Amino acid sequence: MPGTSGAINGTLKALGLPAIPFIANPNYAIPTLILIYLWAQGNAIVIFLATLQDVPRTLYEAATMDGANAWHKFWNVTVPTCTPVILFNLVVALIYGFQNFTLPWLLTAGGPNFATEFYSIFLYRNAFIYLRMGKASALAWILFVVIVAFTILLFRTSRSWVHYSSGDE
Repeated sequence: MPGTSGAINGTLKALGLPAIPFIANPNYAIPTLILIYLWAQGNAIVIFLATLQDVPRTLYEAATMDGANAWHKFWNVTVPTCTPVILFNLVVALIYGFQNFTLPWLLTAGGPNFATEFYSIFLYRNAFIYLRMGKASALAWILFVVIVAFTILLFRTSRSWVHYSSGDE
């Protein structure tokens, strides 16, 4: 069966279990791509870790003096301090999410049964396979406008949930 190689399917086969067609089955293609994208979020995690190291310890000490438990410290100290980085990672993920092309194209080329035919793959097909450059250009402009609109919306809503420190500690 095509699309059933790899470490997970090798383990399943060694255990005598049936292989899972991760990218060959339309029902599994999108969840498989989501899992791969989640696995590849190391850059965002490194940025979060650097931010967590920058949270002032005095805020945790003050919260402890006020009787805060671990959950209250996390929710009322850690999260508000990290909101600028959360906003940054959200903006980057939003833009990348609208433009995701490489992984779905390399793994499935938009298949099986067009299950992973994302907007960017549709744009690519129109431009370089069907040679409809006018349509592809219009699609690219629509993508640009949608990304800008969502980014502006994200920045406008961030006024209510992103907290910037004054730098005075």
